[in-house]
Amino acid sequence: MTDGRRADATAATPDSGAGDKAGVPMGTRAREAVLQRIVDRRYAQGARLVEREVAEELGMSRVPVREALRALVSEGLLELLPHSGVRVRRLERADVEHLYEVWEPLTVQASRLAARARAAGDTEGLATLEAALHQAERAAAADEATREVAAHTAFHESMVAMAGNPLLARTMEQLSWQLRLVFGLREEPAHMRAQHAEMYRHIAAGDAEAAAASTLLHVRDSRAVALRSLFGDA
Repeated sequence: MTDGRRADATAATPDSGAGDKAGVPMGTRAREAVLQRIVDRRYAQGARLVEREVAEELGMSRVPVREALRALVSEGLLELLPHSGVRVRRLERADVEHLYEVWEPLTVQASRLAARARAAGDTEGLATLEAALHQAERAAAADEATREVAAHTAFHESMVAMAGNPLLARTMEQLSWQLRLVFGLREEPAHMRAQHAEMYRHIAAGDAEAAAASTLLHVRDSRAVALRSLFGDA
């Protein structure tokens, strides 16, 4: 896909030895910053990450960065190198297939529950979904791939929030960064936006089964696009 990615406008502030002004621990901030750089490919698959260099880039001390890198190793996004730090783990075909096997039933159920919530009168959740659609359209028109991926991710996350099931939300949160990574690496064809629009229409109509059916088709198509983009599947 066209690479319209841009560097983050918000750089990390220097480490004060505690959390930032909003109370977010520096280790958490470091983890999120490294994750974002993996997702937008500033840290490419297979790239070696040096703790000192990452700390300098983020404007932090090495302690929270070390904590963040260890956490990402445990989450499977980084892997240890013998005597030489860590590197960004390369996605294997099995990683993508396993992710979609788990994501498919969960997101289909999320769309079904979101439609039921709309039928029960939820207007706020619907407005958030619509906003994500518009964000994706604007990003695509401006050829800003990173923003488009973020908008598509926001659409799915908003659908989960609208579903109103805390257990589903917590489970989906565990998949969030893996999904963002796959979305960022694959192509982002225009028909994905059209599929989101169709899902939105069914949710807006409060039609749970039509929403679920359109979401199932979307997820399976997304899987095919990901495998074709990443591994050259016909």
